[in-house]
Amino acid sequence: MKDEGPILGPPVIHFLSALVLVFGLIIGIRMRNGTIVAVALIPALIIAFQLVRLFRALGRATLELNDARVPMGWSGSAIYVRPLRGATLRAIEGRLQCEERVVRHAGKHRKVWREIVFDEAVTASPTPALEQLRVQIPIRIPASGPATFIYVDAEVTWWLRLRLRMDGCPDTRSSFRIPVAPAVK
Repeated sequence: MKDEGPILGPPVIHFLSALVLVFGLIIGIRMRNGTIVAVALIPALIIAFQLVRLFRALGRATLELNDARVPMGWSGSAIYVRPLRGATLRAIEGRLQCEERVVRHAGKHRKVWREIVFDEAVTASPTPALEQLRVQIPIRIPASGPATFIYVDAEVTWWLRLRLRMDGCPDTRSSFRIPVAPAVK
């Protein structure tokens, strides 16, 4: 399974950086002022530098699960794999979460509700490996699903979210969607 992020920090920082860049370019070009354009480029360059530094030190993360789709009540382990390339792990925190998403109405009146309906800390045990981080994570999906919204058309997604504190590169987070088969009544 592939890592669905967030790669580096909250997405709001990336959005604000892009906003400053776009408005700075528009205003700088209209006013023919190179200083405004240069100042607008600074946040985007900082984020690009951090991303390059992170990918050089860490590469892409993957999650290995034995089953393609796990049933409710499943208990097993997943293996988190990430190349290190000179970075070292200080600490790792993990959470198994069930997120429910409900979309009501369409168009201009569309409303989206998101709620974490199950949240459990998981213990991650890293195994030493040369130039690669391998972490075994025990996962237990409850047999009975969590309490949900009152809507029958809710979308339920299970996530394994990891937070890595690193030396030699920026701290990072990883999120993996766990394919859980819906319970049958």
